[in-house]
Amino acid sequence: MSRVLVAEDSPSIRLLLVRRLEMAGHDVIEASDGLEALAAAGDEPADGGPEVVLLDATMPNAHGPDVLNGIKEKRPGLPVLVVSGMTDLPASENWAAADGTLRKPIDFEDLLSRVERFTSGRPRP
Repeated sequence: MSRVLVAEDSPSIRLLLVRRLEMAGHDVIEASDGLEALAAAGDEPADGGPEVVLLDATMPNAHGPDVLNGIKEKRPGLPVLVVSGMTDLPASENWAAADGTLRKPIDFEDLLSRVERFTSGRPRP
């Protein structure tokens, strides 16, 4: 079983992501802003922390690239996928530490494939 942190400020998008991940057998940790995301990502999986992070590019209380870099400082090997509706995100060096990007609207097959590729555990049957 794998654990995924969904850091998304939009309640409806966060709920949709959480439901799809849970339906695929993943445990989900939720964060509604950048500070919550930083706190939730800091723990190792053995301590209840995530194995992969889905990070919304724009959230309140912390600038997206700062959250990404903060996560990478705390847990350098933790994969972070940045979720965004912006078209120029990959070109921005602010996002260089990201392990990939997902565009909104989200292709859930692609999302689940990437999450499963990054997680060490297997989803529940």
